[in-house]
Amino acid sequence: MPLLIDIRKLRVINQLIKAGAGNAATSLGELAGVESTVEIKSLAFVEPPDIAREIGTDPIYSASIRLNEPPYGVFLLTFYEETAREMAELLTGTTVESEFNQLQKSALQEVCNILTSGFIDGIANTLGTTIDMGTPTLRFADGEEIAEDALSHVRVDSLSIVLDSLVDVTDRDAAFKVRLFLIPDPGSFVNLLDQLDLGEIDESDTEADPVF
Repeated sequence: MPLLIDIRKLRVINQLIKAGAGNAATSLGELAGVESTVEIKSLAFVEPPDIAREIGTDPIYSASIRLNEPPYGVFLLTFYEETAREMAELLTGTTVESEFNQLQKSALQEVCNILTSGFIDGIANTLGTTIDMGTPTLRFADGEEIAEDALSHVRVDSLSIVLDSLVDVTDRDAAFKVRLFLIPDPGSFVNLLDQLDLGEIDESDTEADPVF
């Protein structure tokens, strides 16, 4: 049975995404000691079986976590090796040679921690709640393998929110492309949205238009 969401709540979803992006940028700026923004370039809804196609088959870096409180589900971020190198060099001040050294690997893991927790905490703050989650594990694998492992416990009727984002480090003339996937439990997510007062959401704060 397809997931049904009140069309008026789509702007609420936009607001949640913007809140998560803003909080992730703040957290990353504090970690790296730089000014940064996380801009959502596109937002789309896809069915879980289509996520593998969205990720692709090329080797890619990823980090995923399971959410232990509403809206439950999975949060996954992915980025290509070029982005991984750029982020590692920014945070460590060292050049990535043929392979990442231990310091650079640790820096990438910390970036994943910051972006993940920052994004989810931003959503939780807007919802006026907390969302317990584990620590994401950085991995490098084929896209199909990543999708299969990350979504093994996801319900077929789940709503999958796919975000193409640009992490812009303004004072370093650097920008990183990161793709985010939020796949909440459908019933729990709809229940959270239904509890929100539409009047509390400022339409001027919802600039991203969902793409179907």
